Amino acid sequence: MSIQFDASEFTIISDYKNDEILRKSFNQLANDVFGIDFEHWFQKGFWDHNYICHSVVINQQVVSNVSINKMNLIIDGTNQRAIQIGTVMTHPDYRGNGLSGALMKHVLEAYQDECEVFYLFANDSVHQFYPKFGFAPYTEANFSMKAAPISIVNNGLRQIDCANEEDLQRINKILRTRTPVSNRFGISDNQGIFMFYALNVFQDSIYLMEDEEAIIVYRNEGNVLHLYDVVSKYKVDLARLLSHISNRDTETIQFHFTPDRFTDNVNVELKGQGDLLFVKSKTDLNLSFALCAPLLSHA
Repeated sequence: MSIQFDASEFTIISDYKNDEILRKSFNQLANDVFGIDFEHWFQKGFWDHNYICHSVVINQQVVSNVSINKMNLIIDGTNQRAIQIGTVMTHPDYRGNGLSGALMKHVLEAYQDECEVFYLFANDSVHQFYPKFGFAPYTEANFSMKAAPISIVNNGLRQIDCANEEDLQRINKILRTRTPVSNRFGISDNQGIFMFYALNVFQDSIYLMEDEEAIIVYRNEGNVLHLYDVVSKYKVDLARLLSHISNRDTETIQFHFTPDRFTDNVNVELKGQGDLLFVKSKTDLNLSFALCAPLLSHA
């Protein structure tokens, strides 16, 4: 069923996470459209002031949404105030009324003075939508390298229990003072998004490296070691780290961020199908180099 109405009559409601009725309606829409839910994240106190929903609400029901997440983006060593756009969705019954477009215009106008860069990730079904709002597409790269012979296996690593409140708070504490994992294309101030992934996606893949006071997110899948993030106040010796987390079957290291330290040793291939990075900037950004936005920063 498609519901048609006068698009000039709707109102946009923003930043309503403490309104239980609207929050649950938003969660239901997110679950229906993307199969995700934000309630556990909210109840744990990690839905912070940086993640803000902007929604069309009809009869106390969220029918369309565009969210923003405030963070700092590091591009080629330079800090940029950034707004990442995400959770763009409309209830199937209300599609075709221009709601997503109206919300995009609202968000871009509302935050134009608060950032230098807007960016987002979009799948191939909506690649034609975002250029209408001044966004330019960029193809990210896959970075991988051959694994070196291991010398240490899991020495000094302890798996984090994301059901344990003390462990969660330790992660959050380290996040607040983190050094960006990349100075080529990195992120800071992304505690909220990281904790969402910790609670919902990577809860069995997060480890504490005691002697470095670092959080490591990784998975060994067959002969591939997937390294998703390294969170620390200090620069972590990645070569040493890889010797800790590789196993005897590891042949390839797959980085899910831009691995500055290994630029000369990695294999670089442009990504094929999947999410595409879109950027809208006040200045001419140089994004001509190979980059991979940290996966755990995707809103």
